[in-house]
Amino acid sequence: MDIDYITKNQEEHELAVIEQNFSVFRRSFRKNDIIMRHTDTENMIGIIVKGLAFLLSVTEDGETSIIDYYERGSVFGKYLAPDSDINLYYIIAKNDCHVIVLNHEKLENIEPVQIKTINSLITKSFRRCQMHIDILSCRSIRGKLTAYLKYMKNKKNSDEFEIPLSLSDLADYLSVDRSAMMREIKKMKEENIITVNSRKIKLNL
Repeated sequence: MDIDYITKNQEEHELAVIEQNFSVFRRSFRKNDIIMRHTDTENMIGIIVKGLAFLLSVTEDGETSIIDYYERGSVFGKYLAPDSDINLYYIIAKNDCHVIVLNHEKLENIEPVQIKTINSLITKSFRRCQMHIDILSCRSIRGKLTAYLKYMKNKKNSDEFEIPLSLSDLADYLSVDRSAMMREIKKMKEENIITVNSRKIKLNL
């Protein structure tokens, strides 16, 4: 059986368990709404069920960077965000988002199967964070691009996939200059390493 099919079914099952048991805690956010600030006192855990959200870092000088992004099934929370007294972190809705919100203290009262499901989603989020660290450790723009595209290839279990980010947001996420990244993408296309059609990419490696 196709691995991607199994993975998608598992993710949908996990979300179905969460939605069935915690649907009363669902919240909706419009584009550019702040979903959570790192300084919030509420010990919340959020799970994206629809939409795309960014974890942003803001320096004292007002410079903003994309630290992570959250799609359907992604978990975020105060204790899952970076802990820093230097930068401000907050999560913003990139488009209309539906989020299941759980209070950390109330997790003690839920069933073991629900705890197992939440832990599975949290583990996947930690793995994605580790992947981002690995990508940022690459020194060249091509290295970062290739690492990210290989991650997407493995995630989708296909040479062809659609990235969830715009190219401008991808440059921010990879911490590279957008113009320099576009030049590198052009070179990779000319070398037949990738085929690009808007956000749809085929990796020929």
